[in-house]
Amino acid sequence: MVEKLVQYVGCPGPRRVLWWGVTAVAIALIATGCRATPPVEDDPTPVEEPEPGEAPQPEEEFEEDDEAPQKDDDADEREDTAEDDGVERVASHVESRIISAIEDADQGDVDGAIEALVDLIDEPEGGFMAAYNAGVLHDRRGDLREAAQYYAAALQRQPDFTPALQNLIRLYLRVGEVAEADEVGRTFVERRPDNLDHRAAYLDVALARGRYEDAIAGAREVLRRDVEHVDAMIQLARAKYHLGRYELAAAIVRGRAMALSPERSELYFILGQIAWAMDQPEDAQEYFAKAVDLQPRFPEARNNYAILLLNAGNFARAIDHLERALEDAPLYVEAWVNLGNAYKADGQYGEAETAYQEALAIDDESGEAHYNLGLLYLEAEVPGHELIDRNQLAIQSLNRYRQLVGERQASEDMVGEYVNEAMSNIEAEEQRLEARRQLQAAQGGNDDDDDDEDDEDDEEDLD
Repeated sequence: MVEKLVQYVGCPGPRRVLWWGVTAVAIALIATGCRATPPVEDDPTPVEEPEPGEAPQPEEEFEEDDEAPQKDDDADEREDTAEDDGVERVASHVESRIISAIEDADQGDVDGAIEALVDLIDEPEGGFMAAYNAGVLHDRRGDLREAAQYYAAALQRQPDFTPALQNLIRLYLRVGEVAEADEVGRTFVERRPDNLDHRAAYLDVALARGRYEDAIAGAREVLRRDVEHVDAMIQLARAKYHLGRYELAAAIVRGRAMALSPERSELYFILGQIAWAMDQPEDAQEYFAKAVDLQPRFPEARNNYAILLLNAGNFARAIDHLERALEDAPLYVEAWVNLGNAYKADGQYGEAETAYQEALAIDDESGEAHYNLGLLYLEAEVPGHELIDRNQLAIQSLNRYRQLVGERQASEDMVGEYVNEAMSNIEAEEQRLEARRQLQAAQGGNDDDDDDEDDEDDEEDLD
């Protein structure tokens, strides 16, 4: 079984990817309108304010050569004037219709919800929020082109609305369009240079490209201007994690970030990845479970949680979490592969085959899907396939995997041995069938009838 530990976009290592779950519908921003620099969260949760006089940053969150961030002298002034810069508001009648559309989507009427939201986009007070939520709904069901269009429409109406920019960047990264993600992120950062949330969101591109030191520098710059910027702390922790500085990454999360925003699901997700990397699967499972509890629409957290459940032998729960992850992210190839693995472990071989095929329908170059599908055909009695057919399909899938990953990786994964085993199985079965035909010809009878008679004799013996 090829396990899929989902990481952040663009991380090093064998085919490990992550895209954050689509930022949840931001109802909390509707009631009061949006600041020029709105908070970016996967789910709208209250931010715990620090006590007066509280130290700006715990020392353990920074290395010895790091400069501790200082409070920006202009921060208070920016905060005071943020609401007076012409930011679009959300009228109460628009708010109620958006909430109604969201409720319809939750009840299963996604098409009706999108139609209702699209009707609101031209509203002078709140149209950006309707466009954003239409993008979220398209994104969750895999309509990426439409999702990108509505995120762009939200940004056109409200250039300071970071959730739309963040989701648009991550959408491009999910489909491998790093240059497009870079362009849109850089454009809005340059257009809104004082929007620190935009700057933090743009760091996703540096992380995707493996430029972790650049991400660290960018996060530090944001923190120098706003010592309490949780999103910058998250990006800093992500970069440290990718560099293998696990203890420091955990200290950043557990320190100021957790104190300021204890309900942020991303923080627990990062802690889960750190625990997993440090070979602490039980702790990792707890952190991923907490992330899912705080943000049920977090497919990456569900995926990782499911892998740990699968490793622990809890196949039914693993299947449940993977199926729920795919409800929110139907194009999530790694989750489809893991669902196939979970079905296979549970003995549901037909369902496993379907899951792997779903992954390949999305990405025919998914080596993991080809590899695991090949092993399924080799090892299990998949419904609808005779032995020779299964082993031929196994050879086909495994050879495709070899083409994708190269001979060295294929050798490490024992592809040659598996292909030889499948060929031996085919040869043995052909010999068995030929011997059976020869016996049938020698007896001048129907071998199938003989088999039926043998079965009846066996039943009589049992009686």
